[in-house]
Amino acid sequence: MPIVQQIQKRMLVSLAQIAKDMDLHEGDYLAFEERDGGIFLRPVAWIDKNQAYIWTKEWQEKMRRSEEALANGEYESFETMDDCIRDLEEKMNAHHSQDKTI
Repeated sequence: MPIVQQIQKRMLVSLAQIAKDMDLHEGDYLAFEERDGGIFLRPVAWIDKNQAYIWTKEWQEKMRRSEEALANGEYESFETMDDCIRDLEEKMNAHHSQDKTI
């Protein structure tokens, strides 16, 4: 259900309930976009908030290792997606078989 508010002095509008629902806090950033005769608000950081995970230390380390493996030719190519899935399933089954023998 939409929230209806009157615009206050200096064009202020309270986002308290929406901010609470979306886990927004003082100091967070919002992008405003005019769309279809209305205003669309989207939480952002210096990057989109829903993509912030990729800038964590853990993800950056995964990206670095992936780029290094790619540069060293440590990857496999497949003709079809079915071939790729079959290979992953075989590796998963082999891994599970090793776990059972330990």
